[in-house]
Amino acid sequence: MQSKSVIMAAWLGLAVLAGGSAPAHAASLSAAQLGEQQTGAAAAARQGLAAFVRQSGQAFGNRLPEGFPLEVADGRALASLRVGAGFPVYSVTPQQLLATDADLSRQMAPTGAWRFTVYQQQRPVGLVTVEKVAGRWQAVSYGAAGLAKDLESLRAAYGDGGQTATRFLRVYQAQSDFLEVTPAGGKPRFAALTSANASLQLQRQADGGAVLLDGAQLLEPLRAAVRSNLSSWR
Repeated sequence: MQSKSVIMAAWLGLAVLAGGSAPAHAASLSAAQLGEQQTGAAAAARQGLAAFVRQSGQAFGNRLPEGFPLEVADGRALASLRVGAGFPVYSVTPQQLLATDADLSRQMAPTGAWRFTVYQQQRPVGLVTVEKVAGRWQAVSYGAAGLAKDLESLRAAYGDGGQTATRFLRVYQAQSDFLEVTPAGGKPRFAALTSANASLQLQRQADGGAVLLDGAQLLEPLRAAVRSNLSSWR
């Protein structure tokens, strides 16, 4: 059996970092292509979570270590975890954001990564991130319980499917996540998630809820964050 320190190091190496570098953008995909991707990615998410649960149980038993990637009380909860809905990750490049004709909704493109919510019963406890590695879908990281809860809350508030479409946007160089919300026949608007509110210092409603913003309202805060972060990386 691997030592606990080796396993924890591996988990930390796979941690989901909002400020990580963006994968190469895929070309725009049709609904059929996205559906095909989702089928393969979902299977990899289920297989990956099953292996993760098995390895965690063998390494730690019921007493999980501090910093465990999923928000569960102890090892006894691992057997009840399941993979729920998945969604592709979209992004925009710094060049697109800084261009005079920038348009978040129009320029969003799939990165090739998918994320799937992990539930303990009906409670979201984290996300599984799935990417293609050497041509095969693989689960590559676990965590982001706060983001999973944010997304669950927003979908309950604004709906997903039926009359409303949603897309998850990660602007890597601004360390910011958003949910694009588009009602049928309506204009897309954006809900800033916790990372975006922290990075861009956006206003929140008095009750802590998300404010839906036009993409144009986000451009200047995003551009300022991108310029600052790109400058600090040089």
